[in-house]
Amino acid sequence: MDLLLVFFLIIVLLYFTILHFTFWGLKKLPLKEKTDFPQISVVIAAHNEARRIGPTLQSLEKLDYPKEKYEIIFVDDNSTDETAAIIESYCQKHDNWRLIRLNSHDGFLSGKKRALKEGIAQSKGEIIFTTDADCTVQPHWLTYMSAYFHEDVVMVLGYSPLKRFKGWMSHILQFDNLFSAIVAAAPTTWGLTLTSVGRNMAYRKSAYQAVGGYEALKQHRSGDDVYLTEQFNRKAKGKIVFCRHPKTFVQTLPVTDFKIFWHQQIRKNSKTLRKSVFNTLFSILAFGIYTYLWIFPLFKPQYFSLWLVIILLKLILEFVTLSLAAKIFQKQWLIPYFPLFQLFYPLYISFFTLLGTFQLYQWKR
Repeated sequence: MDLLLVFFLIIVLLYFTILHFTFWGLKKLPLKEKTDFPQISVVIAAHNEARRIGPTLQSLEKLDYPKEKYEIIFVDDNSTDETAAIIESYCQKHDNWRLIRLNSHDGFLSGKKRALKEGIAQSKGEIIFTTDADCTVQPHWLTYMSAYFHEDVVMVLGYSPLKRFKGWMSHILQFDNLFSAIVAAAPTTWGLTLTSVGRNMAYRKSAYQAVGGYEALKQHRSGDDVYLTEQFNRKAKGKIVFCRHPKTFVQTLPVTDFKIFWHQQIRKNSKTLRKSVFNTLFSILAFGIYTYLWIFPLFKPQYFSLWLVIILLKLILEFVTLSLAAKIFQKQWLIPYFPLFQLFYPLYISFFTLLGTFQLYQWKR
């Protein structure tokens, strides 16, 4: 018996199983619209966002949720520009908006974690929604996303697309954004949660308090959203689901400067091998499976024809899955680029994960 061939076929079976569950996970994503209008607190941390926060504030003014059922809490994290003044000018126009100013440093928590912790501590809502100060929300954001909070649901993950711009960097970021959405969305339908984005997330305040909140994440430099989701996954008594409703997508501004892009990608992928044991092992396993699929002919050239058939089938099934995701997340314009990214993207992820493992990045300013 050829053990290397048997091992290769087992790897192929595992990879196709992952593709199968990914495709049907995306297919099974629910589309809900009916809500009981729970009491909501939107908490937004801001630090030196004077140049970018205008569209965020304008979009929040258009929310169609009952005014008496929600509040918006901005937490200015010791900004040195006009961020606080701009927010305050909007708060004066809305009774359910308020600003919290943080002017001193907390030795226990710092940065965004500290700001969100303070905002949540002063919130009144049953459900906490979070986004970033450079994002724009849609009018139905709260209405349709809150519809996913059934009695057994403690957290709802949302999608945050990037605004398009011209150039090769935009295409890379757009595909990376789509792939991240797949990894966040598909596993939730099978009761698994691998990742999330804080730009579009909601959770029960009671569950947040029960799992220890941001105080339990003081050891992490970045990735507050991902690690909070892991806390919910391990400790909260309830489900984590993904909201695929297109009227809840929260758009964010992409980076257009190459240096910032470089460090952002390293920082993002630095969390890959620093998550929970399950998530870390899954990432290592997926990388090992993918690598062996490609290098098998180096060990067994006599099976090249078999390998070629399997690789072609793999590319076809990946393309079908990616196309389904592009339809769900409204990125059909990316489909012609999928064959290129199917070959390039795994190398891209591996490279930045390696750099991220050694924390070779500068913190965003």
